Amino acid sequence: MSFPERTTVLIVGAGPAGMAAAMSLHHQGIHDFVVVDANYRGVNASRAVIIHAATLEALNNVGCLDEILALGNKIDKLGLHDGSTYLLSADFALLDQYTKFPFALIIPQAHTEIKMAERLDNIGIKVWRPYKVVSVKPSQAEDESFDVHFESGESIRAKYVIGADGAHSVIRNEAGIAFEDPDGNVKHEYGNLTHMAFGDVTFTTPPRLFSPEKPVSLTISGGNMLLVAPLPAATFPDSPTTVYRLSTSVPVEVGSAPPNPGADFFQSFIDRHGPPELSSDPAINPIPSRVDKIYASSRYRTRSAVAERYFVRKPGGGVILLIGDAAHIHSPFAGQGMSLGIRDAIGLGPILKAHMESAEPQTSDQLFEDWGANRYKRAIAVIGLTKNAMGILNAQHKMWPPLLKLAFAVLRFFGHLTSVRRAVAYKLSGLAEV
Repeated sequence: MSFPERTTVLIVGAGPAGMAAAMSLHHQGIHDFVVVDANYRGVNASRAVIIHAATLEALNNVGCLDEILALGNKIDKLGLHDGSTYLLSADFALLDQYTKFPFALIIPQAHTEIKMAERLDNIGIKVWRPYKVVSVKPSQAEDESFDVHFESGESIRAKYVIGADGAHSVIRNEAGIAFEDPDGNVKHEYGNLTHMAFGDVTFTTPPRLFSPEKPVSLTISGGNMLLVAPLPAATFPDSPTTVYRLSTSVPVEVGSAPPNPGADFFQSFIDRHGPPELSSDPAINPIPSRVDKIYASSRYRTRSAVAERYFVRKPGGGVILLIGDAAHIHSPFAGQGMSLGIRDAIGLGPILKAHMESAEPQTSDQLFEDWGANRYKRAIAVIGLTKNAMGILNAQHKMWPPLLKLAFAVLRFFGHLTSVRRAVAYKLSGLAEV
């Protein structure tokens, strides 16, 4: 099959947002679209590890949930601890009156993408790889379309171009859409949370800190953060022991983490700031534990930015729309990024269908304006949520110790209230927007 010369809709990027957009169009009965990606299958960077309830609802609506749900670990609670001391939790089980999925799903992004790609295969949607966009120009041959050119020298004509091509989006740049921190496009430092490191690891001794009441460990200490989450056994079938996702802040005195942090890097952080049950020091942990094997690791510099607008119509050209990381990025705290991007994409399907069926597409551009304004609002809310959380975590090492002790005591008191645990879970779940 040769690469098509024209299409109604071109989706650029086949990460979770791009694949979700394809499923949404297919679900709406739109079949004249093409999906391209600059990379070969399976080489996209994968950092996300949690899917929230509103995103599970959206995936279910387009028929792409059962296999993902069967593979992931369902967690009812996400607790925050200071060392071994409980502070506060998000109790997702308390959301059963709002959703069919009152839990968060732990699953590595790479495996979410595998299941989404399998779904595309099953419904006959091909992803063309590797096709890297180099320019998007209004077509000279007809009105209201673009000629999209690729590094390979090929091109395709499209009326609608959906940019799902990540934080360094070529589509966004070609559209001339600003991408800035909503609080000012200057360099922001977040203390020990400025740099993060991620690793999928095993331990020499199975961690003892997990229980049904504590299925995931999120520890804060001295302005640092460590998330430890058991990953589904089926996602690492060759591992003889459980593989855990580590997400750590990197102390300022360490500087930037190496591109692929190793076991010693993670262990040094755990020994200084992690829960006692993971320490390798026998004076702290009677059964010392160490990071053993690393299956994958990476680093991340915290940055927040949002596209000035999610929709633009170019004079003489067609429509450009932005979703996922092309439209918003922020701290990975609480696992909001991928979930928000998938909801961007699935919500776009019915809007695009209504626009295509309108007798006067240009006058119905308000559909895209309204959709874009709504998604912008959601992105700003998530950026605010993650920034506030980082601010609170970063402030603890600056606080007068007695005042910090009092603050934690207040947090523990309110953290035992059902209404607070439900409210925190509702905020993280994304259900407030649906």
